Amino acid sequence: MPKGEFRPMTADSLPLNKSGKIVEILSSPLKINLLELGFLPGIQISLRYQAPSGGPMAFLMEETLLALRKSEAALIRVELI
Repeated sequence: MPKGEFRPMTADSLPLNKSGKIVEILSSPLKINLLELGFLPGIQISLRYQAPSGGPMAFLMEETLLALRKSEAALIRVELI
């Protein structure tokens, strides 16, 4: 993949201890809740913990660690940085 090319992915597929910049929150009834929690476009997040078998995932956003279900993290489109 050429440097600078955007490879779309969602936060649920972010590798452990890797960071991504939020591009958008996909349309869902939970979109407003995620935005209110601070998952805003342009914010950097990184996956810090992941439970086995598709359990909750914990993301570090600025100085806050927030846990989301895998299905909720799948609503957050990110760009790997």
